[in-house]
Amino acid sequence: MAPKRFFLRMGSVFIGVLAFVLTTASPSVANNILQNVQHTLSQPDRLPLIVEKRRREISAFYHAEDGDVLWLDTGRAALLIDVMKSAQLHGLRSEDYPYELLETGLRSLGAGLSPAETAWVELLFTGHFLDFANDLRAGRVTPRVLYPDAYMPFHTINGTDALERLKAAENLAEFLSSWQPPDDTYRLLQGHLAHLYGIKAEGGFTTLETDEELIPGAEGEGVRLLRKRLFEDNLLQEDTGSELFDKRLAFAVAQAKHRYVLPVSSEVTGKLVWALNLPIDRRIEQVSNAMERIRWVPPEFSRVQLFINKGENQFLFSENGRVVMEGAAYANCPDRNYANTATAVEAVTFHPTWQVPWEYLGKELLARLKNDPKQVESAGYYLRRSGADVPLASLPWRQATERSIKKFSEEFRLYLPSSEENPLGNYAFRLRQDQKLALFHLDSAPEDDIYCNPYLPKNAFGIVDGLDLLEMVIEPRVLPTGGLEDRLARGDTITFPARSGLMAVATHQSVWIQHRGAIRFGHDPYLEDARLTAALTGRKKP
Repeated sequence: MAPKRFFLRMGSVFIGVLAFVLTTASPSVANNILQNVQHTLSQPDRLPLIVEKRRREISAFYHAEDGDVLWLDTGRAALLIDVMKSAQLHGLRSEDYPYELLETGLRSLGAGLSPAETAWVELLFTGHFLDFANDLRAGRVTPRVLYPDAYMPFHTINGTDALERLKAAENLAEFLSSWQPPDDTYRLLQGHLAHLYGIKAEGGFTTLETDEELIPGAEGEGVRLLRKRLFEDNLLQEDTGSELFDKRLAFAVAQAKHRYVLPVSSEVTGKLVWALNLPIDRRIEQVSNAMERIRWVPPEFSRVQLFINKGENQFLFSENGRVVMEGAAYANCPDRNYANTATAVEAVTFHPTWQVPWEYLGKELLARLKNDPKQVESAGYYLRRSGADVPLASLPWRQATERSIKKFSEEFRLYLPSSEENPLGNYAFRLRQDQKLALFHLDSAPEDDIYCNPYLPKNAFGIVDGLDLLEMVIEPRVLPTGGLEDRLARGDTITFPARSGLMAVATHQSVWIQHRGAIRFGHDPYLEDARLTAALTGRKKP
């Protein structure tokens, strides 16, 4: 879905819409806002798009027994305009919402509008309110715009429900607070976003000199500027203006290096200065994009969640929006891993069997099969056709070529149980949409933090040393009494059901909240943020 394009623009279009209503409204309708709204919605003619696209939901609200006027003479209209003007505080863009048009409509109410015209002002606010509510709850773009192969459950709002909840709320602010994603990470990101906009209003971050080496005990103007900059990051409680690099400043430097994913120390390095000098608009973009990605996940899937941040090689496990565990997870071949997925975790299999891709057979096994198929069979590989085992030695491997064996894939399946050659490791997750995401075990972090097995799915992720995570994932009633480590040591294949409602979500976040509440800013090595920002603003994708 491209960024929203509103066909209603400013006062001239507003007058055109009023003319439309005047040509369709019956002059016999009583001079009552609700009745005129109901009458307008009951007409067979198509209404302007802002109402037409949610006409059934809007009509259901206004025609209900307890239907009511939401905007006119309630005080909500002016508040909605103010919210749209400051949409950036919700990680949205004020320019996407026609608040000037709504202001024109609101001002026109005192100019002797007819009942039909007044009714349309009500509907105009309702239509644009639902657009805003959908953006706030479900996001402005769909993941498939960025990732054609992505699997993310379709997520939109129920307009009637939104209107009923708005009516029941004490005020618009209460509605917005309860309507936004029910996620602690989202709430903390929104708080940090407000802080960033406050700093921007004061001129932005303090700029540090890039060539000055600062260590504890140093003195000078550079230390004073560093102190001011860390105060802006809320890493110091006050900016004393001191030019001495004392213990308190040294601790704040260590916190800053942790925040910006750098080796923690009290030394001010060039990489830290670069991170601190990054323009505030980039930090705002990171936080806003992180909030957008959270909106993509339907609220019903956020109760228990395994979140994999492919940009930073990590997973976060959360319950009811609160992160309770974190660890390392590595995207398979990250330069081409475009997974953007939310799907249910159904089970975990210890010592899983690998269905061997035919590419692997052709490039890695064919030479061994030509030489001695029984040796390959002794390594654990076995072949099946229509559910029945087929001896590997029974096929004419000596005459086979990498191209010719592709035809076997229609009849045969090659498998490998748990072994040193099986890349799935000690366990693997079974997912509802397993063709869209694969999670498996890694013994340790890969060299240079890059893992790539071209024979695993391009959207696969390896979980490092995840036994503690498995205790959170597996249904508690079936956890082995002797512990998972003992059960794994037996070496047999067994499947345990996962906790009910557990979702696995894989996406990129260049900013996130740790389970202790600390905010961290990472990197964007594969231009994931740039792609999302381009989609949100209508720019050409990088």
